[in-house]
Amino acid sequence: MKQIRWSGILTATLILFAAASCGSESGEAAKGVIDVESAVGKGSVVSLSEVASDIRYIPLETNVESVLGNIEGIKFSKGKIYISDSKYSISIFTEEGKFIKKFSRVGRGPEEYVDISTFQVNDTDGGIVILERSGRIIRYDADGNFVELYDKLNPKANNLSFVTISDFFVTSWFQTSRQEGQMEFKYGVTAYVDSLNILSEKKIRSFSSMKVQQVDGRMMGFMKIDPPYLIKHKDEVKFIMSECDTIFGIDSKGKISNKYILIYGKYQAPKHMDFDTYNNDESDFATLSTQFFETDRFLLLNFNLRALAPELIERTSRGFDGKETFVQNTNVYAIYDKKRGSLNFLNQPEKGTMGFKEDIKGGFPFWPSYTGTSG
Repeated sequence: MKQIRWSGILTATLILFAAASCGSESGEAAKGVIDVESAVGKGSVVSLSEVASDIRYIPLETNVESVLGNIEGIKFSKGKIYISDSKYSISIFTEEGKFIKKFSRVGRGPEEYVDISTFQVNDTDGGIVILERSGRIIRYDADGNFVELYDKLNPKANNLSFVTISDFFVTSWFQTSRQEGQMEFKYGVTAYVDSLNILSEKKIRSFSSMKVQQVDGRMMGFMKIDPPYLIKHKDEVKFIMSECDTIFGIDSKGKISNKYILIYGKYQAPKHMDFDTYNNDESDFATLSTQFFETDRFLLLNFNLRALAPELIERTSRGFDGKETFVQNTNVYAIYDKKRGSLNFLNQPEKGTMGFKEDIKGGFPFWPSYTGTSG
C-alpha cells in the first residue's frame, strides 16, 4: 500500500506499508467492533516500522513551471504525485519527484472551473475530476481535455468532498437553517448516478452546534461543524458521522451499511451536547473525529479524549478579538488492527508531537494527511 504525505515546500513522503498488512488474508478477528472503553488509559509509543516496511523522502523538482502556492491537496495514483495549490492548479510529479506538467483550466468558460474545493484522480485512465466550492463537478481526461460537467448535485447543500466509485459519485455535504431560535445543521452523504438519480443517502440533524457571544461589541457565532469525511479504500467508500458511533461503508453498488461499531462504555458522550459541553476539556467522555484513514490492515483514527488524554499539547491561539489565549489539544491518535480486532492509542513519540515514531530513517514523528486507494 502506498501513501503520500506533504512535508515541506520541496519534499514529499512515500510510505510502503508492511507486507504483512497486504494479501488475501481473511477471517479478521472481531471485525466490526472497536472497543474504545478498554483502550483508554493503555496507550503506548508506536514505531512506524510496526506498520510500514519503508519510508521515502522525495525532493520535488523545482523550476519556473513547478512553483507551488499554498498546498491544498495531495493525491497519488499510478506512480504519479498530484498536488493542488491555492492558485487552483494541479502540479504533477513522478514518483521520484521529477516535474511532469501543471494542469490548470481556471476561468468562467463552459469547459473551465472557477476554483478547487477538492479533486480526485481516476486510477484507471489518469483523468482528473474537480469539485468546485459551488458544488459543480467537472471531469477532464489525462491530457486536460474537458469531458463532462455535472451541475450542482444538491442545490440546497454545501458539498464538502466527493469520491468516484464504479459509475457513480459519492458526496458529503451540510446544510444550515434556523429552527425555533436554534441553528439546525444537517449532515449527509449521498451516492448519485447523476443530479436526478440518488442511489442511497445517509443524513442526520444536529441542533447544538452553535454558540453566539459578544466579542468587542459585536455578536459572533462559533460553530462546531464536523461533517462526514469520505475515504475510498479499494472498491468501497467509508465515512463517519460525528453523532453516530459507527463507521459506514458504501459498496460498488451504492448500498450503505454499518462496517464498524465503536463501544465507548462509560466514556460515551452525552446526547444532544451544546457547544460548551463539547468543548469542555475537563469532561471525561470521548468523541471520534470524522477524518480518518484506512489501509489493508489498519484504521488510523483521531479521538478527542478531553480529560482522559494522557498527554496534552499546549499552544497559544489568537481569537476573533485578536487576543492570545492558552489552549490545550486533547486529541489522541489511535490505530485499530482489523486483523486482531484491537485498538491502541498512540502516546507522543516526542513531547508536544503526535504520530508514529519515525524509526526507519530517523525523521520527524509521522502521521498521514492522505492515503492511496489501492490498499
